[in-house]
Amino acid sequence: MPHKKIFFLILFFTVMRLVVAPSFGLGVDEAHYVLYGHFLDLSYVDHPPLVGWTQALFAHLFGESVFWARVPAILLMMLISWESYRFLLFSKATESQALWGVTALNSSFMFGAIGLMLLPENFLLALVFPIIMSVLRIEADGKTTDYIWLGIWLGLAGLSKYTAVILLPPLLLYILSKRRFDLLINPRILLSAIIGFILILPVIFWNASHQWVSFAYQSSHVAGSTVIAFKPFIRSLAAQFGAYNPFLFIIAIYGIIVSFRSKNSAIILALWIGLSIELFFILTSFLKPVLPHWPALFYLLFIPIGTVALLSRGGKYGSIARGSILISLLLSLLIHAELSAKWGDFPDYKSPFRDIYGFDTQIRDGVTLLNALPTPKKALAVTNWSYGSRLHYYALPYGIKTFVLDNYNRQFALWEKESPIGYDLILLHSHFSDIPDSLQCEETQTLKKEDILLNGRKVDTVEYLWCKNYQGIGQTKVTATQ
Repeated sequence: MPHKKIFFLILFFTVMRLVVAPSFGLGVDEAHYVLYGHFLDLSYVDHPPLVGWTQALFAHLFGESVFWARVPAILLMMLISWESYRFLLFSKATESQALWGVTALNSSFMFGAIGLMLLPENFLLALVFPIIMSVLRIEADGKTTDYIWLGIWLGLAGLSKYTAVILLPPLLLYILSKRRFDLLINPRILLSAIIGFILILPVIFWNASHQWVSFAYQSSHVAGSTVIAFKPFIRSLAAQFGAYNPFLFIIAIYGIIVSFRSKNSAIILALWIGLSIELFFILTSFLKPVLPHWPALFYLLFIPIGTVALLSRGGKYGSIARGSILISLLLSLLIHAELSAKWGDFPDYKSPFRDIYGFDTQIRDGVTLLNALPTPKKALAVTNWSYGSRLHYYALPYGIKTFVLDNYNRQFALWEKESPIGYDLILLHSHFSDIPDSLQCEETQTLKKEDILLNGRKVDTVEYLWCKNYQGIGQTKVTATQ
């Protein structure tokens, strides 16, 4: 069977992820995108709709569960691994080198997470290789079908993530660098543009009816400041160094260095794309810290390219590559085992499970307290947007009202459809969040306080505060009564 080894390699990582998938709760962003599937729309405040449409499809076909919410991410990582393997072979890597490149990719901590949690990035990562191959085929043959496919891939990228627009300048620069000016004046490039535009029409229509809120949100979310500072850049770089694995981070940097000397068209195009992505996020990181998964496309391309480059040099360089990848693989396996077995003994409030453990319990206990309140107009609420998606998701089976008392992400207000003013609220107050001093309630009362325990250690402590007749966030300091 051709490509038998890559089949079994992908199968190994896939089975590992399927085993781990149901063993921990949804994270902050992950729960948010699952909610997209429950509130189907043409688009959303913070992202285009493809991730939500996918979650809705899987929930409709297979039912609601953490496992099925993660299956799309696992399937996409299978596809990404196969695409990476084929790309490396196309760029003249040997089968053995390509296998090591895919192993390195799957051994990265961040790609381990991306392989389990469905984010908008997953789709963009899966689309970059078809985009590269379409451009290379257009350069070689210029068939109409290749222009059509390029439009489809770019349109789907636009339905995945707003930063997909960053792919357009490097494609143009690649064509200019190859002096293929004829491709830019070819009428069929207009066909690609029309197809791509038609596919992103849902995003345009939705934003036109919502005061273009997504574009304002993205501007503030990515830039976030007008003050240039060195500290957020260092924090962003350090986060990437750890998140992608220090060994593989260095291999990726080596990969981009050697790509500057490459004469291979596939590597040159990957260089234009990867460099544009990384430079964009480097520049924005001087304004606001960049989350490590945002530049994932750069590492998707250059961890495997760097691996192949080291192996091609042979000798000690090949040994360094193999040793780094094997150590990374071992660490990745240990992390997946910990996610499943949870045998680690972490100090109180220092658990890595803080964001993915115990929220179902918190909501269940909050609902019990809510049902006991004597007032008819009542709801559960949180005061920090980062808890909002999990509040909404885990409250879905109970059919209760929920509110997020935080205006950072306007998406929650669109889903909630009404104001919490006048409601009796039970506020879920985590050890890691604050209740605003200016929260205005007729009276507040602590109903319950409980520790979220794992292996006898405190992952979190949750206080359930009854805010009677909530009147917004003003200037009055909250005083709780027992």
